[in-house]
Amino acid sequence: MIIVVGPEDRTRVREAEQGLAPRLDYRLIAERLPGTTIEEWYPSPARIQGIKPSRVARSLSANLQRAMARVRELPPESVIYSTGETWGIPVALALRLARLPHTHVVYVHRVFSPDWLALLRILRPVMKIDGWICVTEWQRSVLQKTLGGTSAPVTSISQGVDTRFYRPEPHLPGRAPYILAVGAEMRNYDLLFDAVRSMNVPVLVRPSSPWMHRQRNSIGRIPPQVSVMTQSLSYRDLRQLYAGALLVVVPLRDTLQAAGITTILEAMAMGKVVVATDSRGLPDALRHDSTGVVVEPEAKALQQALSRCVTEETWRESLARGALVAAAGEVSLETHADQVAAFIGQVAG
Repeated sequence: MIIVVGPEDRTRVREAEQGLAPRLDYRLIAERLPGTTIEEWYPSPARIQGIKPSRVARSLSANLQRAMARVRELPPESVIYSTGETWGIPVALALRLARLPHTHVVYVHRVFSPDWLALLRILRPVMKIDGWICVTEWQRSVLQKTLGGTSAPVTSISQGVDTRFYRPEPHLPGRAPYILAVGAEMRNYDLLFDAVRSMNVPVLVRPSSPWMHRQRNSIGRIPPQVSVMTQSLSYRDLRQLYAGALLVVVPLRDTLQAAGITTILEAMAMGKVVVATDSRGLPDALRHDSTGVVVEPEAKALQQALSRCVTEETWRESLARGALVAAAGEVSLETHADQVAAFIGQVAG
């Protein structure tokens, strides 16, 4: 069996081995499936320089060429696990063109825009995918409906979080607790700033991509109690930010993509209450008034939820315990790897 991934970050791999960064999910999956090798293929369009059409074409072309050659080299009836659409679609096309009986399972992350779903309907007859994995149940239902009468099973398996690395830690000494916002994908920071403008609580925003830097001039007036961090951080630095937070807020724009899931699961594993605005892509493990707080994407609703979390300590601690239990039991990296390995085994027969 092979697991297809993009180019690995050697520093991240080394730090994970030393306990200085979270472990990589596909490496745990490989450990659960004896005889599995991990193969690095060409990067996704997001990792290539240039305009979007050019990046997509270069990534797809390179991975399709690699797939056409590689699937012919594999022993008969091999198993291929593609960790994303970047590699899954080229493998699926190559397998169909070569008429090879290999088993192919793909984990899809970003195929839920109208354009992508329309493309899947067109490509479905010329792709060989024997099992589909989505991040959430909502995604599973949408993909199943899109694929129609396909016989290939579709399941949902949440992204995992390394609960060995992200775990409850004491608050940072000498610093007052703050509300923390991390991440950039599909975030609505205008909404967050409107919500906290009248609150007397420090707010720390750490965007994890250049988005905030490019857009800051169009955001409008940032409240005085809000600090925006732009410097790069190590994984341990990020863990310290979580440790010092009173709660974590994830202001999202509505999307089927699992935007914000990494931040949400990391915060839950740290024993922090997550307050998120409602989005179809929220992880199934984040349940309102049980493992976190989900509110309508309105400034007043978000402000009320944040204020309640700040002032009602008993309620906040109850939600934090629920989040911690859910992270350890439902979405730990071990649970993710077990579920993916079991599904691959089921599909491969």
